Amino acid sequence: MKHILSINQFKKDDLSKILERASWIEEQYKSGKIEKLLENKIIACIFFEPSTRTRLSFETAALKLGAQVISAENAIANTSAHKGETIEDTTRMLCSYADVVIIRHPEAGIFERAGKVANKPIINAGDGGNQHPTQAFLDLYTIKKHMGRLDDLNVAFGFDPKHSRTIRSLALLLSHFKNNHFTFVCPEALNPTPDFLEDLRNRGASFKLTDNLSRFKEYDVFYANRLQEERFENKKEFEKYRKSLVITKDLVQGSKTLILDPLPRIDEIETEVDYFPNALYFDQAQNGLYVRMAVLLYVLGL
Repeated sequence: MKHILSINQFKKDDLSKILERASWIEEQYKSGKIEKLLENKIIACIFFEPSTRTRLSFETAALKLGAQVISAENAIANTSAHKGETIEDTTRMLCSYADVVIIRHPEAGIFERAGKVANKPIINAGDGGNQHPTQAFLDLYTIKKHMGRLDDLNVAFGFDPKHSRTIRSLALLLSHFKNNHFTFVCPEALNPTPDFLEDLRNRGASFKLTDNLSRFKEYDVFYANRLQEERFENKKEFEKYRKSLVITKDLVQGSKTLILDPLPRIDEIETEVDYFPNALYFDQAQNGLYVRMAVLLYVLGL
């Protein structure tokens, strides 16, 4: 039994195994010959925060592999958490019904508590502004698929590294690979948190901060993410910055920079950018299905 609770539990070899399995699954998927390796298994998807891609791709992944799914969206209102049940008790109950439990929760770090009482694999599908491991896996998969490598990359992240769990997660995973350089692009008020930057320093990562897009065409990858409105304490601050930095058609024209976005897209990328071949965010979302199929097999040791 393996949990996926935190980015910090993964080494380079672990990541390689998941990405290789995802590639094999993509080949199977496109040939229409997916092995039903999870037949007679039950996967629980319990989401205390909204989700489109993560929840539905996990549920689709389970179904494609032959499993059955039990789920709750808006679980903060539609489960006994609304009555005050603790995450420990909720986890114990879910483990008594399902073979794998996938949870999204607004509280950063809550999976440490869930993992201590779980006797079935637990997957962190996002804990507040902290981490989102499986999103980072599919981001790595997309970069490797299109670049052919995960090292010697010049990667920019925008535009809310202060609050974005996906930016944090991908940067931490990319720090396992050699000679990568990171640029965090955002208004100064949304700079990465000091603890996150200290973590990158301790990993030997090279990075810098900027508040503009003047060097966009120099990046190998630009990883955009919307401003995280739900994490702002002051909504006026959100409105102040929400359109201060935008990837436009004119900016992308003539560039080879791969553009990724975990979605949903709000203001950060103009819709006209969608038609460029280096706009990969919808392919990225599709890759989430293959990666999450691989993840389900990984946690069950299959």
